[in-house]
Amino acid sequence: MEERPQFRVDLEKPAEGIGVIVLEGEIDIYSAPQFKEVLLNGIEDGAQRVIVDLTAVSFIDSTALGVLVSGAKRVRPRNGNLDIVCTDENIIRIFEITGLNRIFGIYPTRDEAVKAAGA
Repeated sequence: MEERPQFRVDLEKPAEGIGVIVLEGEIDIYSAPQFKEVLLNGIEDGAQRVIVDLTAVSFIDSTALGVLVSGAKRVRPRNGNLDIVCTDENIIRIFEITGLNRIFGIYPTRDEAVKAAGA
């Protein structure tokens, strides 16, 4: 059996009302529940602006997209938003093909996303 790549998820709070979720590895049907738990906990803790950092992510599937959409729906009523940090062309293409690039702000660096969230 093939060994699964390492998956990690962390929540950081660089500023009041901002939660940064840092992901590493592949987000798929196996790891998405863990991602969702951290995302929803961050929102419950009062993060209005959520930044999901996919810089170290090599693959996402439809379950990962579902988690992102549900997170965006959770922060919308609080005048919040969910932004994504991503430089992987293939992952950005998935957002473009699915039209999700119109729901999320997609930034090349975490600094730019945090700056936009603070604006």
